[in-house]
Amino acid sequence: MSKRAIVWTIAAILGCGDSSAAGECVECPAATVVGALGDPQIRETSGIAASWAHPGVWYVHNDAGDVARLFAIAGDGALRATLTLDAPHVDWEDIARGPCGAGQCLYVGDIGDNDGVRDVYAVYRVAEPVQLLDSAVAAEPLPFTYPDGPHDAETLLVDPGNGQITVVTKVESGDSSIYEFPLPLRPGERVVLEPAGSVRPPQGSSRITGGDVHPDGTGVLLRTRSGVFYYSKRPDQSVASALSGDGCAGPKLDEEQGEAIAWTVAGDAWVSVGEGVGAALHRVTCEP
Repeated sequence: MSKRAIVWTIAAILGCGDSSAAGECVECPAATVVGALGDPQIRETSGIAASWAHPGVWYVHNDAGDVARLFAIAGDGALRATLTLDAPHVDWEDIARGPCGAGQCLYVGDIGDNDGVRDVYAVYRVAEPVQLLDSAVAAEPLPFTYPDGPHDAETLLVDPGNGQITVVTKVESGDSSIYEFPLPLRPGERVVLEPAGSVRPPQGSSRITGGDVHPDGTGVLLRTRSGVFYYSKRPDQSVASALSGDGCAGPKLDEEQGEAIAWTVAGDAWVSVGEGVGAALHRVTCEP
């Protein structure tokens, strides 16, 4: 991992969420390694989300080719439990945490489509278990299509305020498209997503491979295979609108085929991890 300091948005660090500050960047400490994935079953991590119910726990999942399961891991990467979902696993690409009727839920994005051939995609909503045990959990399906044909996507974003689900497509070059679920969410009913703009990382690769919304709604993280970018957001502003602003470039990440990134529950740091058995967990903590 490079020792160079990362560049961050002052709005994020101070928590003000003022989009007018999006061009003002400050330096934060470089990423540190805080652990490594401890179970060989976790071999192709493509999403990570912080647990709301269990402090210090993270949920991760494998990419295409696995069964429908989530791995609950400790902060050092040790496996705590495996949750099996009653849902298909075509190409899971991201996971997010957000509001739901149960309080807080996990949202799993079966949104990958490398060949552009899928007729329907889905997000699966899961209530966290009260106890961390190997168990089966129920999943509410939120099936969808796009208004303009198939898309490959690896980024699922859930607004912590109103539960709006946003999907950002992955492209080889140029702008990625942004789509939103119509509200209110209706489990089991297939919907057509609504176009909501586009975004392109301010530098480097155009391939957006993951992201997360700050727990208090004041910012959005996007990542590519090697970089992280922060977009300032007001709590009452949509995720798509925030992504239309200027992003600040963060660190170059030393991760093999990195796709997963998420804020901590407190919102004072983010954690990322790449693919591969025993992949390292990286953490960046920013202070005012």
